[in-house]
Amino acid sequence: MGRKGLSDSTIARSAGKLVDRPYFLGDVSGDKGWDCLDSLACFYEGMGVQFPRKFGDWDEKNYPERWKKNPDEGRKVLGDFLRSLGEKIDPKYMVRGDLLIMGGKEIPTFPALYLGNGNVLMVFDKGVKVLPLRFFSKVLIEARRLTR
Repeated sequence: MGRKGLSDSTIARSAGKLVDRPYFLGDVSGDKGWDCLDSLACFYEGMGVQFPRKFGDWDEKNYPERWKKNPDEGRKVLGDFLRSLGEKIDPKYMVRGDLLIMGGKEIPTFPALYLGNGNVLMVFDKGVKVLPLRFFSKVLIEARRLTR
């Protein structure tokens, strides 16, 4: 099942650009690697979905330094930003390309991308990987759908 107006191959190409890339906080060029926001921007822009590069008074240029200085504030700002994207959907109705917001008591807020067939694209400090959603089902906060 695909997203209206977007082929599964478009989504696969967008995700394929990211898999196995190294993690690097704040490299907006992608030359050294990707952090979670760079990965989201690359993925959605590859599908023709406009992705904001500014959230509050944070933007892609200042957030790495601000995050390093105050990770608690960074997690809150990231969570608020993620919840502002697209529309909230019931996770039962996820389709390829939906944004997942993960987090919990012991885990800071972090995004993932649903790739279908029970798989998610995740950005870790070890790089960008595809993993089974079942590993994260207990920390799934919400699912959101971004459209063109």
